[in-house]
Amino acid sequence: MINQSPKVSIILPTYNRAYIIEKAIQSVLNQTYQDFEIIVIDDGSTDNTEEIIKKLQQKDKRIQYIKLETNKGAAAARNVGIRSAKGQYIAFQDSDDEWLPEKLEKQMKIFETISKDIIVYTGFWRIDGDEKTYLPDINKSNKEGDIHKELLKGNFVGTPSILLKKETLEKVA
Repeated sequence: MINQSPKVSIILPTYNRAYIIEKAIQSVLNQTYQDFEIIVIDDGSTDNTEEIIKKLQQKDKRIQYIKLETNKGAAAARNVGIRSAKGQYIAFQDSDDEWLPEKLEKQMKIFETISKDIIVYTGFWRIDGDEKTYLPDINKSNKEGDIHKELLKGNFVGTPSILLKKETLEKVA
């Protein structure tokens, strides 16, 4: 049964990532926090991405699939996903990334204690071949409050690490 009002909508744009998208989706399905929907926006893929997503949908009805006829780019695909989202919170996942199992649970716990309009983001590992780098650099202090100027100096927030209230996103759109 599809949850008509999931707490979190996970927006996952993809383009020709049939070879890896299942890992990205499985990392979401493996979350310890389970009240979510996954909205996959296929940005005009020409490989067998659709076939893979439809196979996954048979196993888990929380997966939605939207196919764009032409490639419009990740930002446009994310916007389509946001408009389709039913959740009170929005999270972003990229089709070549994997989440650690407790990511959503830890982020949702922060929202239980804070009622302000905030964005909760995490650090992340960037893996390039055998090279593994943790971002943001753990030697730098955590950022809080108005981080706009810090973001202009150097983006330390990876899109797949973000969780925010949908209403907060709508306020700035």
